[in-house]
Amino acid sequence: GEIRDNETAEIAMQSGQTGHYVLSTIHTIDSVEVITRLRKFGVSNYDIASTLATSVSQRLVRKICPHCGKEREFNEEEKKIIKTIGERYGTEFDLKGKTTFDAVGCIECNQTGYLERIGIFEQLILTEEIKQMIVDNKSTLEIKKEAANYGYRPLIVDGIQKVVDGITTLQELNNKLIIY
Repeated sequence: GEIRDNETAEIAMQSGQTGHYVLSTIHTIDSVEVITRLRKFGVSNYDIASTLATSVSQRLVRKICPHCGKEREFNEEEKKIIKTIGERYGTEFDLKGKTTFDAVGCIECNQTGYLERIGIFEQLILTEEIKQMIVDNKSTLEIKKEAANYGYRPLIVDGIQKVVDGITTLQELNNKLIIY
């Protein structure tokens, strides 16, 4: 079930500490903020570090309609946005030979320009270093910086990759994550 309060958080932690495999949901803006949310529920840093193994954050974005999406080159503003986000998160997006799409609208997509959805994801894996940072009451910003050394990629990076791959658009991504 969902962790909505301190009682549920404590039950989840106790279950995890006694060898049970616990899967749950908790509403936060990203996978690292799970730590902050559990802290606000009164769970100790030690209990978080010793019990939490990983957290995943997800958003659903609409996929460009394959029936009416109008293929085009990325414009300079879009290239700049993608490059800026890549630089911010230490990721290089290869735009060579890549195109994007304009959402046009047709009968298949009910005039929206989008058909179906796809997930964008980020995952925080709690390494020994990150567990120690939690015990030491480090901020989520510090934890994110450390996690980047172990392959952590924010939602926006996965989202931008799906834009570069022609699956969705910057406009749709901006509607979900507010990137520009």
